[in-house]
Amino acid sequence: MIEVKNLTKKFINGDTELIANKNLSFEVATGEFLSIIGRSGSGKSTLLYQMGLLDHPTSGEIFIDGENVTNLYTDARTNYKIGRAHV
Repeated sequence: MIEVKNLTKKFINGDTELIANKNLSFEVATGEFLSIIGRSGSGKSTLLYQMGLLDHPTSGEIFIDGENVTNLYTDARTNYKIGRAHV
C-alpha cells in the first residue's frame, strides 16, 4: 500500500514561489491501479518524483507498506526495496 498524507512541494526562484502539489492525500492499496491525469504543468511528474523517492517533499509524508519513507537518507532511498524482498 502507498499512502500519501498532506504532501506539498514548493519551488522557490528568487521572489517567486511555485506550489506544484498542495496538501495531497490519498491511498493506493496493494494490487490497485491508479491513473494520474492533468494538464501540462499541473504537478503530475512532481508527485511521481516524491512517490518514487527521487525527491523530498516540502511537507507531508509518504508511507510504503506502512513505513514512513519521507525522510530516508540518500543511500536508503536509493536501495529501498518494497517489502524488503531481495531479488
